[in-house]
Order: sequence, then C-alpha cells, then structure tokens
Amino acid sequence: MINKNWGGQPLCLGQPITTQPSQSVLFMPTAHPRLNNQRANPRTAKPTLVSLALAACLLATAPGFAASPALAPLAGEQMLDRIVAVVNQSVITQRQLNTQIQIVALQNKIPLNQLSPSDIKQLQERVLDRMITEKVEIERAKQLGIGVDDARLDDALSGIAQRNGMSLGQLQQAVTQQGDNWASYRDNIRKQIMIDELKKREVYERVNITDREVDEYLKQYTGANTSTTEYHLAQILISVPENAAPQQVEAAKKRADAVIAALKSGEAFAQVSAERSDAPDATQGGDLGWRDASRIPSLFADTIKSLKPGEISGIIRSPNGFHILKLDGVRNATANNAVLTEYDAEHVLIQVNSQRSAAQARAEAENLRQQIISGKASFSAIAAKYSDDKGSAAQGGQLGFVKPADMVPEFADMLEKTPVGQISPVFQTEYGFHFLEVLKTREVTVPTETLRAQARQAIGQRRADEDLVNYIRRLRAEAYIDNRLTGSINDSAAQ
Repeated sequence: MINKNWGGQPLCLGQPITTQPSQSVLFMPTAHPRLNNQRANPRTAKPTLVSLALAACLLATAPGFAASPALAPLAGEQMLDRIVAVVNQSVITQRQLNTQIQIVALQNKIPLNQLSPSDIKQLQERVLDRMITEKVEIERAKQLGIGVDDARLDDALSGIAQRNGMSLGQLQQAVTQQGDNWASYRDNIRKQIMIDELKKREVYERVNITDREVDEYLKQYTGANTSTTEYHLAQILISVPENAAPQQVEAAKKRADAVIAALKSGEAFAQVSAERSDAPDATQGGDLGWRDASRIPSLFADTIKSLKPGEISGIIRSPNGFHILKLDGVRNATANNAVLTEYDAEHVLIQVNSQRSAAQARAEAENLRQQIISGKASFSAIAAKYSDDKGSAAQGGQLGFVKPADMVPEFADMLEKTPVGQISPVFQTEYGFHFLEVLKTREVTVPTETLRAQARQAIGQRRADEDLVNYIRRLRAEAYIDNRLTGSINDSAAQ
C-alpha cells in the first residue's frame, strides 16, 4: 500500500512501474506500536526514490477517478502556451503544467473532461504548487553542488528496472508505452535523486538523537530500562452501529449494563463473552492476549493500569461501542529481549474515491467478504481481482509474517483480535476498508538493541518530518515566486 521511508515520498497505489520494492501494507518503522506514528519502511532508512514520470505522487491526496485523454481548459481560456509561474530565474508554462496534470490524471484515474471548471482550477493550482516547490528544491541543490552524472543515473534506472522484473531496455519500452518520453523520464529521475540528496544533506543528516532521548522514549512507551510491562487482557464489546440513532445507543448501553450485572453476580467472563460479546474474539472468551503498554489504546490505558489481575473494569465508551475489560495478568519482559508475536496474514483493501463513497466501499468489502465465507470464491481470487492494495493483491492478498506493531493501529488491533483460520469483520483504516484472515502465528525474540535502533529511527522520522516542512517553507520564503494562476507573488528581496 502506502509506505514512506525516512524522508521519502509516498508510494502511490497502482503504479505500473515502481521505483522502490513493492511493500505490502501499512508498514511502520518499529517493533513497538507507539512508535508507529511515523509511517516509515523498517527495511531501509534511506530516502525513497520516486519517479515523477509516474507522478501520482505529485498529487498524493488526489481522488481516484476514471482516466481521461485530454485536459479541459478553464471556461474561455485558449489552449495557447503561456507562463503560469516564475520561480527566481525560471518559468513554468501552461504546456508544462498541462503535461504534468495529464500524468497525475493518468495515474490517479481522474476524468479531466468530466470535471467542473472550479475542479480543474483547483487541480491546476495544486499541481502547479508542487512544481514550484520542485523548482525551488532543484535550484537549491544546484547551489550546493549536488548533481547526478549519467553513470549514477543509469545505476538508478537499472535498479528501478530490476525491482520491476525488467531489463533497462524493457523499462524504456514500458515507459514509452505508458505515453512518456524516455528522455523526460530520465530527467525526472535525475531531479528526484537531486531532491532526495538535498533533503538528506540539509535535513535528515542534521537530525541528532541522543542516547538520553532514546532512553526516555523507550521508558515512555515500553517501560523503564527497556523492560516492557505487558498486560494479559480480555474484553467484551457491545457494538454500536455507525451513525447510530440515540435509541440504538441507548439499547446498546442497556446491554452493557446487563453484562456488568451478570459479571458482578459471579458469571464467568469467558462465558458472558461467548454469549453476549459482539467482538470477533468472543468465542475465545474475549481473550486479547498479552499486550505491552504501548499497544493498549489510550482510551483504555489508564483503566488497565488501575486494575489488579483478575479485576474487571466498568463500561468504557468508544466509537465502536461499549467495552468491558478484564485484566488476567501482568508481567515484565526481560531487559535483553522482548518476545513478539508475528501473524501470517492476508487481506483485501477497498478504497474510497470520487466514484465510490465510504458507504459504497464498506458495502463492497462486506459483499466480497461474504462471497469468501459462503464459499463462492477463494480469498486469494477475491484479493487478486478486487483488492486496491496492488502489492499484496498480486500475491493473492498475502502479507507474509507481520508484527502488529508494524501496522497502523486499526489493522494491528484486528490482527490480534482475529482467531487463526477465521476472516475478520470489515474494518476501516485511513487507507480504506479492509478484512483479513490470520493463517498462522509465531513468536519471535527481538533484542533490546533492535528496539533502541527502532526507537531512534522513530524519533528521527518524527523530527525530520517536522524539520522538512519548515525547510521547504523556508526555501520558498527565500525565493521569488510569481504564481500567475493564483495571482500571488512572493518576493523575498522586497521584504
């Protein structure tokens, strides 16, 4: 799906040619889930190389539409070339902007001839703004003497070809077949290497992380001295539908009150869970397994820490419904190692786009899930044909062994909840609607040194992201920018 290396660009879904190895889903940089606010690929800390010739990434937030062959001009506008922006001593023309919009539209399936004039204008402004930033970055790179000779460029192109299972000649043919010019493709790759080198030199390499910061980070999220406190939890969930009416919420609350009453009367938690819980783990007594403090949702954290082993919480309200938790045990991981569970899983992703609302995406995911459950189709066949995570779809939806801490929280939570061999309910993440199946699990031991390295990467990622935004803002503030689409002028010399 979408991965970002430290300082990299988003890898866009559906790229026919990738500029980095295809990763499956939602990877985070660390084996500890609270370190996963930074969406980084744990397999490398180098900035990602992204091809502008496959420039969906120029408009990473653009909705996905059906493709269109032509760019419609604004009402009354003639399709003559003109200057749309001046950046220091360089210019961007309407023709260049239109070409870039065509690339964005192709990669994001935007039906340009169906957009309203206001939508066209908004799209033009967003793409032009990114082109302005790129020009500012390239000029700064040249000022610092950053360049890419042909030998280095050829190595990068060979790497792109290899990662896509092609020879360099086949890559050139594929680029041409996609409607791009090979010389332009080479130039765009050269510019991206320069920009990545600029960011690395000016931002990433200047991030200094002390051992004390790592210690404090690990103490906050994994316990003092890298000794992780883990909690064995069970839950009962009384779910509340999305957009529930007040009477539905009230009915769910009454069910939760009845559960509390049953537990107080002495009924076993596991039995009540099996009989009344709406959670996927209900038939397993609601068992959530062992979780370190960083893997407990903040909504539950204070409650869990106040319980003693064997105690049951009160009712906790969440967006999903009403939860009742039981603390079955507490333990400390060793200071030298942590034992983590990995899950061999497969999943299907259905994304929301301009032609598919959230309700429609959820309904489609539910329908596909039901086809698998009813035996009408196999999981692999459904994933290969319908999943919007093209990386895993090519493998029949298989992700291989993953750690919950390497995934976004909602995906991690469902991994841990879903019994082996069962298909999860449909659930939502920031990427769309998913359902998954856990094929098997295994336990792995992670050395403390690894945890420290992952914590260091997480701290660096967070700080670099903040610094990069400020750095680009500063570069633009120091430049002369005349954006003739918006009528705005930034002249640092006149300020």
